[in-house]
Amino acid sequence: MASRRRILAYGAALAAGTLGAAALPAGAASADTTVFADGFEGTDFGAWTRQRIDGNGAMDLVTDPVLAGAQSARFTVPNDGVSYRSEVAHDAFGFGSYSYEFADLVPSDWVTYQYGTILAQWHGYPLADGSDTNPPLSLIVKETYWQFKVHWLDDTGAVQETTLSLPDVTFGAWNRWRIDVTWSTPDTPGSLRIWLNDNQVASYDGVNNYHQNQEPYFKLGIYRPNWNPAKGIPYPTGGPPVVVYDDAVTVTALG
Repeated sequence: MASRRRILAYGAALAAGTLGAAALPAGAASADTTVFADGFEGTDFGAWTRQRIDGNGAMDLVTDPVLAGAQSARFTVPNDGVSYRSEVAHDAFGFGSYSYEFADLVPSDWVTYQYGTILAQWHGYPLADGSDTNPPLSLIVKETYWQFKVHWLDDTGAVQETTLSLPDVTFGAWNRWRIDVTWSTPDTPGSLRIWLNDNQVASYDGVNNYHQNQEPYFKLGIYRPNWNPAKGIPYPTGGPPVVVYDDAVTVTALG
């Protein structure tokens, strides 16, 4: 129940206007340090390092639905043949161990999609040859269930993938995530522990990134890769937009 208590304390602090980006959430161990927090209570997305919309999408601060405080973030990607991303991102926090806590809501009128829709990702940088990479870590809605993917480079420099199966999506309700990451390095092992609504739903031990000069940076929102026109993948257009809500984001460096 520790994660739940931290979310509730977080919401109370947001409502009281006492939580800043460097505040320590109630219940956190003294050896842990909050390095980032955003409950989307301001007038813009300025707490994040970058915002990116590819196509005609949008990101808005809304008052309904809300998990904590008075506002949440709504990300929208229309099905118009050119739009595929609406995300915020924050620069990397450093190698080590971190707990990423956030909540998302996938609306009850979500149109089931056979391919993946990424709602959170930890992204690397182009490889030495200039080629882009899959995100080392990504949280995905695929059809009616959650997935978590891990990408890394093997000894030959080839990208490898592990897919962790997660529970079915509960549409129209808040999903409270806690994702604990220890970044692997060439000399140290990595690990991954995932909780959904206080229940541990997955774990992974091993290489979890590309061992670049910087560890992956955090992105939140909507990314639908198969809708990227550059990929040349045909799909039916004209349907309803893809919409996701996010709230109560905290990143804690684990001591």
